[in-house]
Amino acid sequence: MSEEKKSVQDQCIELYREKVEHKHKEMIEAWPILSGCNTNIGTYKEWLILILIHTGISHVKMNGGCGELTSTIVGAEEINSNNKESVRRRLEKNFRVGPRDGIIFLEKNGSSYQIYDDADILLRKHEYAMGVVPMRIFLSHKGADKPLVRDYKSTLETLGFSPWLDEDAMSAGAELERSIIKGFEESCAAIFFITPNYKDEKYLASEVDYAIQEKRKKGDKFSIITLVLRSADSSNVPPLLHRYVWKQPSTDLEGIREILKSLPIQVGDTYWKE
Repeated sequence: MSEEKKSVQDQCIELYREKVEHKHKEMIEAWPILSGCNTNIGTYKEWLILILIHTGISHVKMNGGCGELTSTIVGAEEINSNNKESVRRRLEKNFRVGPRDGIIFLEKNGSSYQIYDDADILLRKHEYAMGVVPMRIFLSHKGADKPLVRDYKSTLETLGFSPWLDEDAMSAGAELERSIIKGFEESCAAIFFITPNYKDEKYLASEVDYAIQEKRKKGDKFSIITLVLRSADSSNVPPLLHRYVWKQPSTDLEGIREILKSLPIQVGDTYWKE
């Protein structure tokens, strides 16, 4: 089939396949959308919007149309680089787009459409759905605060994350610093629990340095979150952490909310338990 005869959605899926093959070739046959999907197409002013619903059935494809979307559905008078992600989230809720589905925005450019970075956004989303992106969160704390941190760990586990806590993540005989470095490398965020017990010394000082290194390497895929708890104040916060997200929640529940808002990943869509 010539390139001219391919539909816009087929061209987008081919582009997406190339990106997935480059990073996850061994998983290509089971990858969301690539292993089979249905497509609904909507328009909004100069934008073409593809809503891709994963089916996992490669030999059956259904294409449908949503027609011209309204500003009420889109949630904006115009779609631009500043609000596109909020529009995407709104459309995902409106059309019940799940973790293995996706939305691609195509902007009119003369007689053709421009895809921009939507394939990369879709790839990141599906990496989370396929479990190939770390959901680990490194929990940095003073030993005296371990009961407090265990409560946070338990809540984060209930929400689907895999918190890294030294007493659980390290095997017997593991070399401490090497295990800590590995913990940071596998994590998408580091949370520093600052109480009057927290002193920026020895391994705690190293953990601040490792977190900053990961932030430089991973950019917006890694968050540094500082929670100032109990009777602690700004004097307890290590100077190197001042530039990052720094919150002083009045309750642990508020602390959990601050963590969820600051993470580079989010809790998944809600479903009935099976």
